[in-house]
Parts: sequence; structure tokens; C-alpha cells
Amino acid sequence: HVELAEQVVSVGDEVFVKVIDIDLERRRISLSLKQANEGVDPEGTEFDPATYGMLAEYDEQGNYKYPEGFNPDTNEWMEGFEAQREAWELEYSQAQSRWEAHKEQVRAAIESEAEAPEAASGSSSFSSESDDAFGTLADDESLAALREKLAGH
Repeated sequence: HVELAEQVVSVGDEVFVKVIDIDLERRRISLSLKQANEGVDPEGTEFDPATYGMLAEYDEQGNYKYPEGFNPDTNEWMEGFEAQREAWELEYSQAQSRWEAHKEQVRAAIESEAEAPEAASGSSSFSSESDDAFGTLADDESLAALREKLAGH
């Protein structure tokens, strides 16, 4: 357990975390760097764009719905759908960049643990909690919306 986020990350760092809990009553969000890194192979080649923010739609039978203008039979984009293709390729590229950044985070964590094994025995989770009426905490409505979104509702 980490009391201060600054013990693990610095302001401005972009990191991948797993949201563990959103407690509206205590105005607290619990995050975990360690759990976010579980199952991510820094040398891996299996990329799932949906995991890194790319929308994946499925029909009622559970079949993947290809983007408008893409022909799955020929595995090519149809003429007249250049804008859709560019948008899809940009979204895919951004998701792949996030995946590469996450693999780099895992690689750095592995190296850090190897350099300081006694410090690595602690958990890399952080909870935000404050009694202040103002500050960096979001309002109750924002926290509730985040919790609903993460719960998949």
C-alpha cells in the first residue's frame, strides 16, 4: 500500500493503472499499478486493440462487426470509404501506441524490481482520500459516473 502517489510516480507521468474500487462515501479511488501490469508480457506480440481503447462492436450472435466500408471477405477497404479507413487506422495506431507504452511500463517495473528487490515487496497500489472540501478530488456525480462507466453500465 502506498500512502502518497509521489512515492511511486511523479506529476505528469502517464501510467497504466487498474481501478480497484471507487468509494463514493469516503470520496476515494483505489488504483493499482501492479495489477495493471499483470498478464502483460513486455516482449509479447499479441495485441488486442480493444484493451487499449479501440471500440469493438459485436452483433447479437457475438460476431465482430467490421467498420463501415471494410469488406471482411476480401480483407480490404471498399472505394469511397477513405475517411472511415483513415479514422480506423488512426484509432488503431493510437491503441497500439498505448500498448507499446504499457509494455515499456512493465519492462521498467521488472528492471526496477530486479535492482531493488527489498523495496519491491510492497504493493504498488494507491488510494486517494482527503477531507478537504476542495482540491483534486472529483465531485460525487463525477465519481458515480466513473464507477458506472467502469462497471460497464
